[in-house]
Amino acid sequence: MAKILVTLPHLSSPGGVSSFWNALLPEFGGRKEFEIIPLEIGGHGKNPFGPLVDQWKLLKSVNKVDLCVLNPSLGARSFFRDGLFAKQLALRKRKFAIFFHGWDEDFEQMVTKRYIPLFKGTFAKAEQIFVLSKDFESKLREWGYTGVVTVATTTIEGSLIQDFSISEKMNNLRSTDKMRLLFMSRLVREKGIYETIDAFRKLKKSVPNLELLIAGDGKEMDRVVNETQNDADIEILGHLTGSRKREVFINSHVYCLPSYTEGLPTSILEAMAFGMPVITTPVGGLKYFFKDKEMGYFVDLKEEEDMAARLKDLILDREKMVHMGNYNHDFALSNLTANKVAERLANSFASMIARS
Repeated sequence: MAKILVTLPHLSSPGGVSSFWNALLPEFGGRKEFEIIPLEIGGHGKNPFGPLVDQWKLLKSVNKVDLCVLNPSLGARSFFRDGLFAKQLALRKRKFAIFFHGWDEDFEQMVTKRYIPLFKGTFAKAEQIFVLSKDFESKLREWGYTGVVTVATTTIEGSLIQDFSISEKMNNLRSTDKMRLLFMSRLVREKGIYETIDAFRKLKKSVPNLELLIAGDGKEMDRVVNETQNDADIEILGHLTGSRKREVFINSHVYCLPSYTEGLPTSILEAMAFGMPVITTPVGGLKYFFKDKEMGYFVDLKEEEDMAARLKDLILDREKMVHMGNYNHDFALSNLTANKVAERLANSFASMIARS
């Protein structure tokens, strides 16, 4: 049985990478051809020796496995830490793959200006690189990567949508008086939290039966709480997991995530699985994955009224919401569930291990 070492954040921590692997690891558990070995890294806080501990943990394990899979984001901290991982693996002639999850476009420009030689000596040594957008693939080619690039997706944890009834939700949507918008993400400016609040307030003037649920945590939490304390129909829920997260998805009607930059956010895929039209922006992997006017709407944040107008168009047309909700649910179940994504990754891992 082949052994595959996967570096990842602590599985109990919030974030897209831990959610991705929490969903996939059970799907890999029953496979006979290889074993996935998680290696949790990071989470050292201000400990200056944390990065050295991570390097030691990796080097202690690499000689026992047939393939390593690194899961960085394209950002300053991860680029240098995981770049050193890649360098060590290349020097030891160990097969490894890279799965870039997040992608910081400002840091992308830094790589183009300063760090292409570093990229070529580290990540470019990978057998295969997974990205979440064709734009990211093009950038890797521009930087000199000649190996296999796969445009992949994130995934939905199967237990989250188990026994969910799309027909029941659509029936409730047709009859409910209350409309709930949901924002669920890290509370940072770049996720479009303030644009979402502003659009809600504008829409509330003409659609009084509207609520906004804000789920998540992050550095903007205190400011968001302070700025919305007088908004009677805005509810701050904090970070959600498990049954509470499922309950909020079931009882919400439109999902909003107008990010400035993205890979392919798991929360959008989850919202789709729960039959929600989505309001988002044409950035990162969303630019190619998301079908504007079928899955929801792209909005232009430079146009001040655009998001509120798109939301109003949706919530005043229940049948359009039902059509989009059914389409998103069917698409998610056919393409984005953990078993489907795990099968595609398993085939790629097997091919890499088999290559001489």
